[in-house]
Amino acid sequence: MAVPTASRSVILLCLLAAQPAFAQMDMSAHAMGTEKQVPPAELPAPRKMTGIGNLHMRITATPEAQMWFDQGLNLIHDFWDYESARAFEQSVRVDPHCAICYWGLFQAESFYHGLSQGYAAPALARAVELKGHASKRERMFIEAAATSESEPRTNKSGPPTDTSAEILRKLVKDDPKEIVARLVLSQRVPQKERLEILDGILKQDPQNSAANHYYIHAVEAGPHPEQALHSAEVLASLAPNSGHMVHMPGHIFSRMGNYGRAEQAFAAAIAVDERYMAEQHVSADNNWNYVHNLMYAIENLMEEGKLAKATALSAKLTGARGELESTLYTYSSRDAVSRLDPRLPVALRTADWKRALELVKSKVLPESLPNLQFLARQFETFATGMHALEAGDTIAADTASSKFDAELWRMSQMPAPIQKKAAPVSPPTLQIMPDADLSPLMSMLSIMSMELRASLLAAQGKVTDAHGVFTKAAQAEKALGYREPPTYIRPVGETEGAAMLAANHWDDARAAFEQALAERPRSGFALYGIALSSEKSGHAAEAAKEYTDFLAAWKDADLTLPQIVHARAIALPLR
Repeated sequence: MAVPTASRSVILLCLLAAQPAFAQMDMSAHAMGTEKQVPPAELPAPRKMTGIGNLHMRITATPEAQMWFDQGLNLIHDFWDYESARAFEQSVRVDPHCAICYWGLFQAESFYHGLSQGYAAPALARAVELKGHASKRERMFIEAAATSESEPRTNKSGPPTDTSAEILRKLVKDDPKEIVARLVLSQRVPQKERLEILDGILKQDPQNSAANHYYIHAVEAGPHPEQALHSAEVLASLAPNSGHMVHMPGHIFSRMGNYGRAEQAFAAAIAVDERYMAEQHVSADNNWNYVHNLMYAIENLMEEGKLAKATALSAKLTGARGELESTLYTYSSRDAVSRLDPRLPVALRTADWKRALELVKSKVLPESLPNLQFLARQFETFATGMHALEAGDTIAADTASSKFDAELWRMSQMPAPIQKKAAPVSPPTLQIMPDADLSPLMSMLSIMSMELRASLLAAQGKVTDAHGVFTKAAQAEKALGYREPPTYIRPVGETEGAAMLAANHWDDARAAFEQALAERPRSGFALYGIALSSEKSGHAAEAAKEYTDFLAAWKDADLTLPQIVHARAIALPLR
């Protein structure tokens, strides 16, 4: 069934308007997993940990409770919620009257699971009950947390309303050198004030592990990730036994196009996490950074042209989590794609449509996972259409495009959000996360739909119309917001560039690849596309220089890649 143009516009509006905004530091977005939460009292006793950061906050407690509190404090600012909860729970075991220790437990329990899971709220309530045993400064921390949870939020994923932040500001005013209060406040204020607070902490304490961590997060999504280069250089040495802290420098290196340095950071984090999980007999479900780091490491390797290594590393995703439970990022379409097959992102990133089809068709999904079945059908249709275009079969591509659009149109007419208890006849949300909002996945599929349609229009000679649809697709890709790694696996600009090359529109192809390069600096895929555009347009000297630049970017890439072979044949004679 062909979907009219007006209907396609409705698909775009319906699917993208529902896309939720992403708060850069709102870690509750990671809290959508279905793994069972262990009551704090049943958590195993922690081990004493070193190399996890350098925060210290003097509290009203016994010396042993102080030790465990500091451990929990560092771990929560490492985003290591599981071990943080173990440490804070141990602090209240050894000092049941430590109010601020319960505040710490609240921080750990609410970090990943939120108050709805039942263990964070009692911890905060107990902290409030014990305020009489706390210092004035500790009481203000507790009051700020209690106020934050009792006040409505202007934005579901945004910072709390002003009262709790004002309590923290007063705390900082009373003690301007109090670092922990400033760290907590920095995560509850707008971006400009956040940077001012973090800058102040780093001037006072340049080696502060938490401040360097937060500074990376504060600037990585912006236009100047290099502002956090110093933090990226030092952070791993400040917390060498914390997987996430070792991983974080890779965010900055990758955003700057220094994929080799990013690869080192991600590989080091894998080693730290795997050693920890083996020694402590902890699964990936209780170490969310492990899969997150794997996902970013794979994406980064692809930008380097290390496709064989990316494919090999993808195999670790299969054993890192259960089929029905989500370790992390259930709101991420990239994670959903890897669930169809861990190797599928590599095929999509390299536009290997034949391989993508093989992987999707070979995946046997049980009836208990209808949403993954739905996703597999859409990827099969998309890959079928793109593969047909590659073979010059516009009729088959048109059939696939119309089928894709029709299915998305039907989905766009369904009530949203579809809740866990919806009637069986309704298309459910992703089975691995029954209460999730489908909009991120549907937005991804909508972009794919536009890419296929635009590529078809270009192949039919309707280049102006193709540009219009590609522009909408690029806008929709941008609207997905910043993710780590990027949500959309292959930039729209590269798809447009390939379509323009196939249509013999060399200048348009070059412009599209340059746009993709702006999004992913020094990516070999875009650099190769730029050089190929110059070569096809007859600018041989320029193409030779650009191929040389491409080879420098992919100096460690797989030698057998056709891009490397072709570029060497042209660039090397100039050397």
